[in-house]
Amino acid sequence: MTDYINARGRPRSARIARAPSHKFEIGVHVAYHGGSGSGMYRITRQLPDGGQGLQYRIRSDRDGQERVALESTLERTIL
Repeated sequence: MTDYINARGRPRSARIARAPSHKFEIGVHVAYHGGSGSGMYRITRQLPDGGQGLQYRIRSDRDGQERVALESTLERTIL
């Protein structure tokens, strides 16, 4: 591993940060547990980390409502 010098002149080791990976794939049915829109949804798109964690675009099969949800508010379901 190569050592680098930081702005204060102290050596630091180079670290490669691994990007977090999404837990749910597109098309997977999930239960959303957040606020007034709780219910069954399907993942339509994976979104990047918005500062609070990985996000998803989800859509309700029942009424077509779409929303953005944090990964921590979703739970996999089996249909």
